[in-house]
Amino acid sequence: MAATLLEARCVAPFVVRVRFSDGMEGEASLEPCLFDWDSSRVPDLTPELREWLRSPEHFATVRLDADAGTLAWGDARPFNPSVVYWRVERYRVPVTVRTQEGTVLESLLLGGRREVWTPGLTVGSAPTSTVVVDRPGVAPHHVRVRVGGGHHPCYVVEVVEGTTTAGGTTSSTPGETWRVPARQPLLLELADCIVEIC
Repeated sequence: MAATLLEARCVAPFVVRVRFSDGMEGEASLEPCLFDWDSSRVPDLTPELREWLRSPEHFATVRLDADAGTLAWGDARPFNPSVVYWRVERYRVPVTVRTQEGTVLESLLLGGRREVWTPGLTVGSAPTSTVVVDRPGVAPHHVRVRVGGGHHPCYVVEVVEGTTTAGGTTSSTPGETWRVPARQPLLLELADCIVEIC
């Protein structure tokens, strides 16, 4: 592997968003290395370090060691860059905002699954929202969406402020939540627009 690791940051427990010099970019889950793999597959990961990294708080202290070209925790560099490279999942979360008539207002490509769904995403007119919809009738933090359901994945939709319709349910009660099966993209109706999350 000739690519060099250029960026790294923790985005979820045991998941690092990385970017390599050859354009490879995405989320690398190192959870299997810490919990499932035989120690011979990651020879520089000592039993003590493996146990320490199993704490999400400790794992989150990851940094890029540019000189060594790999991930580091303090003085430890337990993962060969090629292990990180082949763990990269390139999946992104596409979002389309359009009018009720179908005119596309914006298309976004958010971070990877864990980066987006671990904290959940917010949709609203405030610049601090994950998806900003600057339209009349859209509240600053209109709705919050998470993913849940285990074996039956679903979107968990929570009204923050404003009126939202999703999966045939409409609510304007702050704090009210409901589940929409994740078999297809989620369509959120806010004021005069639709936000489609895949």
